[in-house]
Amino acid sequence: MLKKLLTRKEAATLLRVSLPTLDAERSTGHLAYIQRKPGGKVWITEEAIAEHLARATHPVKPEHRIIQNIYRQRRV
Repeated sequence: MLKKLLTRKEAATLLRVSLPTLDAERSTGHLAYIQRKPGGKVWITEEAIAEHLARATHPVKPEHRIIQNIYRQRRV
């Protein structure tokens, strides 16, 4: 089954980034893309966008609990 192909502009809109930012992500290898010949049109799959977002998503940090008596004990 073929995945839906998006243009650079559609992908940038979906990711809510500018075209130069999208191109930077492509050139650094952070975003997969399809280009049949050098200088030709660039296509990006929805799957590539989902993978990019999954890699860029940071996990939720657990809540830090305030621990009492974390400092040295007083000398008696």
